[in-house]
Formats: sequence, structure tokens, C-alpha cells
Amino acid sequence: MTRRHRIFGAVAVALSLASPAIGGKFDDAMTAFKGGDLDRAVVLFQELAEYNDGAAQANLAVLYAIGQGVPQDDLNAYYWAWRARFSGEKAAINMIKLLRERLTEEGRAEVAGRLITDLTKTAERGDLGALTALGRVYNEVSEPSQKAEALLWFTVAAAFEAPHAALFREGVSQEISKQERLTTQARARQLFTEWCTKLPENKLPATCSKS
Repeated sequence: MTRRHRIFGAVAVALSLASPAIGGKFDDAMTAFKGGDLDRAVVLFQELAEYNDGAAQANLAVLYAIGQGVPQDDLNAYYWAWRARFSGEKAAINMIKLLRERLTEEGRAEVAGRLITDLTKTAERGDLGALTALGRVYNEVSEPSQKAEALLWFTVAAAFEAPHAALFREGVSQEISKQERLTTQARARQLFTEWCTKLPENKLPATCSKS
């Protein structure tokens, strides 16, 4: 086993030990993982990952990275590692660093584009955290970082009171010029209005009716 395989394996074990007792399908996935039934583990982790389960996303990234239970796929591994990071899995940080080294510039750009497409769809279903994650794609995944685009999404996410969005907004706003900040705020007002027509009614703030 290579050093990187050991690291990815250690990440998976750490996630399995640190994960809350979710029960049901996640427990079944971990049982399959620990028992060596990796085909079944992949299927179950994939289903949970699609519903934004951070631990499942991280473990799925590990399985793609080491190529067990599924053909090795660094692009998918990198994608799910970032999804796990956006879901709050700190263990995904080191995984992202390792996987980034295995991809070309074009590959990393492909993953960034896929994240933007999928997170937009997730946000349209009413997951406001996906709006914040979109800002993080532009700030952390895009190469080079696109600060103005990141600020745009953080500003919109904060207007919808998405968790942590305001903190990300204030951080990025310090990294661009005053003019860029003002221009981005104007764009954000327009984008906020657009998203007032996209989100489910139960996710809309009162300000949508005034926008």
C-alpha cells in the first residue's frame, strides 16, 4: 500500500469514527465498508452523498481516490472531497490537497464547473447553504480565485440568511477594491431579485416581496 493510499484510508477511518450516529443507510454503508463489501459501500455512500451527507461525501471521495469498489477516478474524488468540505468535513482538507496534485489544470477547472452546475441545482431546490458553497467555489476552487464572483454569491447568500455567508462576505470584501465591491453589490441586488423567483416559497424572506 502506498503512502497516499494509507493517508486516504486513514481519512476514511477518521470519518467513520467521528461521524454522528445517523443510523439507517449510513450505518449500513459503514458496515459494508468495514466488512470489505466496497461495491455496496459505494452505492450507499453515493445515495447519501447526493443528499448532502458530508461524511458520506468524504468517504465516497476516498473510495474514488483509492479505486476500491469503483474504478479509480481522481476527478470524482476531487469533486466529492470539495462537496464534503462545503458540508463541513474538516478531514476533507488534506484529501483535497493530495488530490489537487493528481489533477491537471484542465481537470481542476472541470471540477469547478461541475460544482457550480450541481450546487446551482441544489440551491434551486431550496438548500440555501448551496448559495454559500457557490461563493466558495469561486474563492477556493477556481484557479485563479475569482474574488468578485465569490463576493457576489456570498452577498446573495447572506441576504437569504444562509449560515456563515455573512462571514465569508466580509472576508472576501477586504480582498477587492472599493469599486469592485460597489459594482458587485449592484450585481448582487439584481441576482437576489432573480433568486426570489427561483427558491421555494417557504425559503423566501419577506424582503423578496420588496425587491
